[in-house]
Amino acid sequence: MPSFVANANEHTGVKALMDNGLVTIPGCYIKPPSHRAVKHLIVPGVEIPVIDMAALESDREEFVQTLCMASSEWGIFQVFDRGEDEVLYGGGVCASAVLYKYDTFSRDSYGVARSLSALLFKQRKGASMAGKTSVLQVNELDQFGFHEIACFLGYCRRLASSYVSSVKHLSQTLLSALSEGLGLDSNCLAKSFGDSEMILRSNYYPPCPNPDLALGMNGHTDSGGLTILFEDQVGGLQARKGDLWYDLKPIKNAFIVNIADQLEVLSNGKYKSIEHRVLVQPDQTRLSIVAFCNPSRDVVIGPLPEFIDEQNPPLYRSTLYEEHITNVYTKYLDGKHSQKLQIN
Repeated sequence: MPSFVANANEHTGVKALMDNGLVTIPGCYIKPPSHRAVKHLIVPGVEIPVIDMAALESDREEFVQTLCMASSEWGIFQVFDRGEDEVLYGGGVCASAVLYKYDTFSRDSYGVARSLSALLFKQRKGASMAGKTSVLQVNELDQFGFHEIACFLGYCRRLASSYVSSVKHLSQTLLSALSEGLGLDSNCLAKSFGDSEMILRSNYYPPCPNPDLALGMNGHTDSGGLTILFEDQVGGLQARKGDLWYDLKPIKNAFIVNIADQLEVLSNGKYKSIEHRVLVQPDQTRLSIVAFCNPSRDVVIGPLPEFIDEQNPPLYRSTLYEEHITNVYTKYLDGKHSQKLQIN
């Protein structure tokens, strides 16, 4: 079994390294001590707020109240609906597993058109957003816009289309309720997003021989509006409150939803974007699929006027969303990005 030394080629995908029998992670994946997961700062097995979507019909007022409390106190919660088909929920993760099981050539025959496969492969080799730093994450990803589902063929296309429809409906429902919870018209937040951009990403976290030295995903907040995650039951997702990291316990067939930067800004801090990260496991592969429900890149986002008066000044500056994305990818990299938008 080979041991890859510290100067291993960082452009070799982490999956390829693991497939070749990695027993010691390369130096380019080793985090400095200050960025590693420290056990005494981790609270294990935490159940974040759980929201039953069925309550939306039986008691909408209570549903909105519960949702808004979770969004202001935690910024992250789980939602489920007993009426949904299990296959629909699991479909996204199954599709993710198929895409990562095969190499680039085989992936074409499993449903991804050649016109898209080169782009996806390039993104996989680049690992993830934090690949722009000197220390990589133990993670590979595929990312594409919802409109690119047309590039999928056959069964994968039908599966992905159903999943995307479900996620779109969920995001619209949650944004409507979150608007009402702020005392606004139900379409106010969605309207503030403009012609919103929807992005789908599948994440692959292979087993890591030195999980105490690395991270699957650095601690960060999401730059957009609302993030909807579906994961397998391996676990590893953590959220930060204060100085502590809370190890989130996944619920089978539930979506994990977190507030992102632009909802914190629009609500003038009433809703909180949550810093989160992903740990890697020594002997298990983790798969997840994430839907980012973001504002249009040409929209200027700032605190809504309904929350601004003499007693409540704006806490954040108004910023073109595309500018915020650019800063996240070139300057902020990790941590709580919405803090960079605060007015000093």
